[in-house]
Amino acid sequence: MAVLVALTALVLLVQDVPLALYLRSIESNRIITELQRDAFVIAGRSEAALADGRAQNNPALTAMLMGYSKAEGADVIVVDSKGVLVAASDPATNVGQQVQSQPEIRSALGGDTASGEQDASAESKAVLYVAVPVLSGVKTLGAVRLTYPTSELDNRVNERVRGLMVVAGLTLLAAIAVAFLLAATITRPIRRLQATTAQLASGDLTARATTDEGAPELRKLGRDLNTMSDRLNSLIEAQQSFAGDASHQLRTPLTALRLRLDQAAEALVTSPDAAAEPLDAARAETERLQHVIDGLLRLARAEGEQQELVAIDLADVATERFAIWQPLAEEQGIRLELAAPQSALILAVPEAPEQILDNYLDNALSVSSEGSSVIVTIVQSTGIDAGTTTMLVTDSGPGLSAEARTRAFDRFWSVREDNAGTGLGLAIVRHLAAASGASVELRESVSGGVEAVATFRQAVGTSSS
Repeated sequence: MAVLVALTALVLLVQDVPLALYLRSIESNRIITELQRDAFVIAGRSEAALADGRAQNNPALTAMLMGYSKAEGADVIVVDSKGVLVAASDPATNVGQQVQSQPEIRSALGGDTASGEQDASAESKAVLYVAVPVLSGVKTLGAVRLTYPTSELDNRVNERVRGLMVVAGLTLLAAIAVAFLLAATITRPIRRLQATTAQLASGDLTARATTDEGAPELRKLGRDLNTMSDRLNSLIEAQQSFAGDASHQLRTPLTALRLRLDQAAEALVTSPDAAAEPLDAARAETERLQHVIDGLLRLARAEGEQQELVAIDLADVATERFAIWQPLAEEQGIRLELAAPQSALILAVPEAPEQILDNYLDNALSVSSEGSSVIVTIVQSTGIDAGTTTMLVTDSGPGLSAEARTRAFDRFWSVREDNAGTGLGLAIVRHLAAASGASVELRESVSGGVEAVATFRQAVGTSSS
């Protein structure tokens, strides 16, 4: 704000000082022009008196000069052709004295017009002067000189300069007001951003910056700060959720593991051969514990990572994963089928389609009986739904109720009673799909089993075959 006010004051100073000097020059020229005009008028009225030699001490001429002096503030003298002063507006002036030695009088008697500014001296004050000849045809009868005090000129100029100063003062006040408004407009959003960052620094992760006021740069800064706050909040919530889920889910296998180890310790004292069974059970609990920990870590990564979407060929992914899962399906006596186009480009975060398909296939094979089939289908939509590609994994298992199909994506929810699963697989699927801008759901298949669905957005350049 101070810079704007100082700059405005400097501009006014640089502008007004030369302007004041220019005004004095203009006013001086204007007065001289007026004096010349009046001098020629007086010269014309003095012509008759000078022509017949009755100019000296002529009451009418003297009265005219005194009247003009009183009205205009200028002193007037009239001289004859010999340079003798014959009439004056100032009664104190000595009529009859010789003034031809004065340069302006001498120039006027020579038929020329003289004008200028005469500096003050011990005998006279500073004046503007005009001297013009009194002509009768080509003959010079005398001269008229008008003098005007420069103090009056200064008063006129000062009056106009005072007007300029008033305008300059008003301009400066306006600049100060504008500076205050600009400062308030700029600093208010900055202060609010500062307050928001202070709230965030103190631990209040609900604080958000205002994004509907201030300059575009400040609004963008506010939006970026809010995005960072949302991201930070989600990461902290994910961390807290992970800690809570880990403590909850690890309690049961750790308790079971300790119980099995206690049983094994007792068995070693009484019957070492009997310790094999609790040790095998402890080993199984250790593996289950490892599965839970791995699932929690995968879920934490799925919730915490933010990656850019890339174009992925879902048909290639399905073909690759089909080749990996088919041996396991054959080992279980389950027929694994694939129906996919040659290419199906989608948008997703890296490795998300693979993990989603792996989870779907793992669940489908775990509930399918020997002799049944699991079908993987890739469908590219057309018509009103054009722009999406759907992956379906259909099994012929016992199926799920509508409520179970809805709750299946909740973390740690499992329909199995053997505690073989962690209840995290479909929760991971849901978060990977959300990160990819995709949607997932479980539907009832035609055979009564489950049809697991994942719908992705097609990438630019997708072609169906």
